[in-house]
Amino acid sequence: MTGRQRIEAVLAGRLPDRVPVCLHNFLLAAKEAGIPLADYLEKPEAAARAHLDAVERYGYDCILIDLDTTMIAEAMGAKRDGTPGEPGHIAAPAIRSLDEVGKLKPVDPARDGRIPVLLEAIRIMAKAVGSEVAIRGNADQGAFSLAGLLRGTEDFLVELMTEPDHAALHQLLEVAYQSHRAVHQAVKAAGAQFTSLGDSPAGPDVVSPEVFLRFARPYQERLVRELDWPVVIHICGDTSAILDQLAEYPRCGFELDYKTDAARAKATVGREHVLFGNVDPSGVLARGTVAQVREVTRRLVEIWKPGGLFVLNAGCAIPASTPAENVRALVAAAQEFGSYA
Repeated sequence: MTGRQRIEAVLAGRLPDRVPVCLHNFLLAAKEAGIPLADYLEKPEAAARAHLDAVERYGYDCILIDLDTTMIAEAMGAKRDGTPGEPGHIAAPAIRSLDEVGKLKPVDPARDGRIPVLLEAIRIMAKAVGSEVAIRGNADQGAFSLAGLLRGTEDFLVELMTEPDHAALHQLLEVAYQSHRAVHQAVKAAGAQFTSLGDSPAGPDVVSPEVFLRFARPYQERLVRELDWPVVIHICGDTSAILDQLAEYPRCGFELDYKTDAARAKATVGREHVLFGNVDPSGVLARGTVAQVREVTRRLVEIWKPGGLFVLNAGCAIPASTPAENVRALVAAAQEFGSYA
């Protein structure tokens, strides 16, 4: 099977010939291609070349393209700032109070901010890889996380606790959702086989399962229902406390952090949904030995491989400092231990 065929089989609930690999490696890909990160984040040709070089170098099955966690918020009026060589961060929110929510408008993905960079990079890659390699287009932050970036995450979380029924909070979440969904639609139209999102502040490491249930889950589930292609949801940290909730979603994919217990995730979420992950990107991939990478990957494959609903990846973004031999060890372990034959 080709890499794209493996990914499409897993997303459709069929067994591939082996466990496929999809790497969250934009930082490493840019570094290895000799591309300044600022160019990767702002020039579609640079972003595409970084990923095309990386997939040729390591021979994995699926390109995951991601322009950092500020793309949509910046396009909606938040101020992005960045340290040279690092992904951007939000230096100032788009609104200073809930009274200003009415100023926010859903994005136009074809025109606003750096979203066109992502779309053009996907078009370039789709033409280059054809039917050989799958493309996963990351549509930036989910509604909950995006609302926090637009309002200022600390203020947003305080207001969820002190004014949970404030109409403007729900208006903020809705405009964030509309923008986020529009980016998914544009990413798919540009040539990605499937799309994904990050919603890390929605997880138990930041908010309670009750807050997740009321303010994050409805928008995640709504997105899965409203899009007619596979969607992958990424939440950083230990998601053990909400695994039962995630298992109730319409069928989709979940990319889980290494902090989440792999066996428990397989027994709950992994019975019906596709699991992505969850090798430790820093402690194992970036700082471990080849032998450690191989053993951790082998154990994970052993737990998540049964039934086929599994795509191997790191649990989050792979650091730029990751040794090439460790990436090769991860891909080789999937090939050695991941066969369904």
